[in-house]
Amino acid sequence: MIKDPFTHQIIGLAMETHRALGPGLVEEFYHQDLVARLNKSGIEHLSKPRRDLMYRGFVADTFEADLVFERRLIPELKALRGEFAPEHFTQLLSYSKFWRICTGLLIDFGKPSLYPKRVIYTSKTGVFPDVRIPNFVTDPELARGLVRIADQCLADIAFGYRETTWTGLLSAALRAEQLPFVVNPAVSVPEVGTTSLRCFVINNQAAITVTALGHEVTAIDRACLQTYLRLLGLPWGISFHFGKSKADLKFVSAPTLKLPKSSISPADSENPQVETLQKNNLRDIPSSTSHENPPPFSPVQHRAHRIASA
Repeated sequence: MIKDPFTHQIIGLAMETHRALGPGLVEEFYHQDLVARLNKSGIEHLSKPRRDLMYRGFVADTFEADLVFERRLIPELKALRGEFAPEHFTQLLSYSKFWRICTGLLIDFGKPSLYPKRVIYTSKTGVFPDVRIPNFVTDPELARGLVRIADQCLADIAFGYRETTWTGLLSAALRAEQLPFVVNPAVSVPEVGTTSLRCFVINNQAAITVTALGHEVTAIDRACLQTYLRLLGLPWGISFHFGKSKADLKFVSAPTLKLPKSSISPADSENPQVETLQKNNLRDIPSSTSHENPPPFSPVQHRAHRIASA
């Protein structure tokens, strides 16, 4: 039972909206009706505020919550046939973290009775585990630099954001460090077609992947990165995971059996924040650049890190 008086008041107004409209309509209708009731009740709120998450001088992601009651509550409205999905909780937790409001509320108007679900966000911090750089890593200094950048992102931001946000945060950090990279490179899969890979290509030497809000880097994550390395013709990569309360990373080597190398080029992403980054002139590697002759890399002065070279 929800005992918070303000949350209970908002649920009461949402119930009035549900009784007035009934289930089965598009989400926007419920949003408009609820906003009208909030205005009539004199309850201060923001309706669909759009805000950018800035990191190191660059836009990392853009958030647009349905409603924001500053310092009090963030409701997210849905009109579902099924149950709440994991991505709904992920979305709400990201909004709660961005707005620094610990109480979130999922509201489903799609059922015969209104279904509210309160979600509490708790800020947590952590670090990536100590690892040794494997022998298959061809540029240990670059590897240490990438882990340092990911570690600094986590130290600055803390846990709680979704995968697309961490992708944007790492993109912003790489740009600030002036490391050449391609995000979501497009490759030709022999005899199949062209596709975009969910990874970064760093300085034409390695690939990294990013996942979030799970428990660890999984066997599936490592297998996917191996596929990307094979298609890109790269020798090694790192899989980073920014969990709910724990960070993880794994070094991955390219598989022994290789198919012909595919040319890479920047690809538009289905993620609006990645598209935004690309429109802001991402520092991409030209697809004509040979993997055997990467551009010169002058890493910034790195702070001492826990990783010891093998």
